[in-house]
Amino acid sequence: MNAVLSFLISAGIIAFGLWAITCSVKAGLPIGFTLMGILPVAIGSVSFYESIREVRREQVPEPS
Repeated sequence: MNAVLSFLISAGIIAFGLWAITCSVKAGLPIGFTLMGILPVAIGSVSFYESIREVRREQVPEPS
């Protein structure tokens, strides 16, 4: 359950960043607003990567 929640939160952060980028480009806002949308995408991507790494670490059997 924790892994699923972590994936969903990461995906939500990425989606918010992509939404901010899309809306700022569509509205013709200055480049600064578009660049600010990149920050949530980057943070969400790192969080998503960490979630995947954690799930993989749990699946690897302990060496005996």
